[in-house]
Amino acid sequence: MRHAPLTKSSSANAMKEAIITPDHVAQVVSRWTGIPVTVLNQEEKDKLICLADRLHERVVGQDEAVNLVAEAVLRSRAGLDHPGQPIGSFLFLGSTGVGKTELAKALAEQLFDSEKMLVRFDMSEYVGSSSVLRLVGAPPSYRGYEDGGQLTEKVRRNPYSVILFDEVEKADPSVFNIFLQILDDGRLTDGRGQTVDFKNTIIIMTSNLGSDYLISKTARENTTESTRDLLMEQVCKHFKPELLNRLSEIVIFEPLSHDKLKEITKIQMKSIMARVATKGISLSISDAALDTILSESYSPTYGARPIRRWMQKNVMTTLSKMLVKGQASEGSTICIEATDDKKGLEYEVVKKEEIAHSGCLTFFWLLNL
Repeated sequence: MRHAPLTKSSSANAMKEAIITPDHVAQVVSRWTGIPVTVLNQEEKDKLICLADRLHERVVGQDEAVNLVAEAVLRSRAGLDHPGQPIGSFLFLGSTGVGKTELAKALAEQLFDSEKMLVRFDMSEYVGSSSVLRLVGAPPSYRGYEDGGQLTEKVRRNPYSVILFDEVEKADPSVFNIFLQILDDGRLTDGRGQTVDFKNTIIIMTSNLGSDYLISKTARENTTESTRDLLMEQVCKHFKPELLNRLSEIVIFEPLSHDKLKEITKIQMKSIMARVATKGISLSISDAALDTILSESYSPTYGARPIRRWMQKNVMTTLSKMLVKGQASEGSTICIEATDDKKGLEYEVVKKEEIAHSGCLTFFWLLNL
């Protein structure tokens, strides 16, 4: 078989298409290893500039907290912050269920491309004299020496990650000496004498200290300055100044207003809608039904956390039963409405040919809210 001759023009096009730049290689290696490229390329520059906006999409009602964190990360990646320290270090203050952990997850996703790059430690488990050894590893001749430290080994394997120390106020006081070294030098020596690099991590500590002051102000849109002062007084009593002064930011999370909680409810509902849509079935929900979900699930003590659990137990279970029974077919819409007493939900299946005459909201309309 004879092949057509390769013309100069086609040869040039082939050569042009085959050119691979260093940026291409860096991006591929970054995706494979989870290690961001050292020099900021245009994609990462855009990501940093838009970081606050992307975090706002996921973390509701915490504008000031999100902005403080995004700005600190921006300063660090621009090379204007303290060299040799972690990318950022934060103390998140606020009651349960206001978005502290959610912001940590969102940071891991935005900066390191996956929530899996979040390494979490429940600090209520690190009490007693052995806490430090568990984190950095036992020295030679001690039991467990070969295993290494729980903190140092995880960071050694994931040097580019968000490290979350949850409820840090419950940790043994000796643990804070470790934090000082990490925040100051960006490194930590484990029990085997090996140095672990923390310079490419984000350190987040969460605390519920003083949350009673915040919860008592839930009827207000914003926490007053006096409440902040009371909160910081509690923090300063518990944590040493040398720790607080090494942090990039101390971030206070506001109590969530009714409107913000309703927004979170919509986000949770959209997630369910997307899953139902994979079955070829649309889902719509009325504003009254959203109010019912919120009123039945919200707890001042636990914030927004019970909303997801309530929807999973009630909405998702009911929808699952309907799908298994074949009550909703492809192309139909399931409409969710509040019961007359506003304490429950009722479900109606509208067939494809009846949708135009139905009064229930459409799937796409709610997604654009």
